[in-house]
Amino acid sequence: MTVLTKGIIQDFINGNEYAFTQIYRLYYKDIRSYCLQHTRSAELADELTSDVFLRLWEARENLDPEREIKPYLFTITKNVTFTWLKRMLTDQKMKSVFRSRYLSAQEEASQHVAITAAMDLALLRKIMGRIPSKRRQTFELCKIDGFTYAEAANMLSVSKETIKEHMSLAKRDLSKLADAADYLYLLLPLLFSLDNYF
Repeated sequence: MTVLTKGIIQDFINGNEYAFTQIYRLYYKDIRSYCLQHTRSAELADELTSDVFLRLWEARENLDPEREIKPYLFTITKNVTFTWLKRMLTDQKMKSVFRSRYLSAQEEASQHVAITAAMDLALLRKIMGRIPSKRRQTFELCKIDGFTYAEAANMLSVSKETIKEHMSLAKRDLSKLADAADYLYLLLPLLFSLDNYF
């Protein structure tokens, strides 16, 4: 298995294609699996995966060679997937195709639940946007990016106790929002499922 050293990351930032190939080989399967899970289409998963790596390549000069590539890829993958889902939700034909794929992959789900989940997915960002920024950032670092409370505390230059408090408040906020929007429990797995891939 390839280990991404600081040298490889620096070479990638400098535009070295071999370094890019090493990053691509290391993360391709995980990113494609994530995209496939959410599009239910091998063709679309390939397209979105290519888009993820293209965006990484285009943004390489903005990367910090002292930090891991994985969080950047995570963010790009999430953004590419959300962009596709939002586009799909505004296109009736795409929505219809996605709905049928979703239903066939989730045979045990009722049609009403599956359609509601697909149609309300674009609202997830708005819901997350209602949480105060520090709280949201803490929640994303710990629950989405997979950092420990201690790591998040270090990254945000706060105490571990502050992180615990932010997490407690964020969970309370999400719980209140879930009461107001009973479909929320269908949407959160989209965010949390990245933990299974990265």
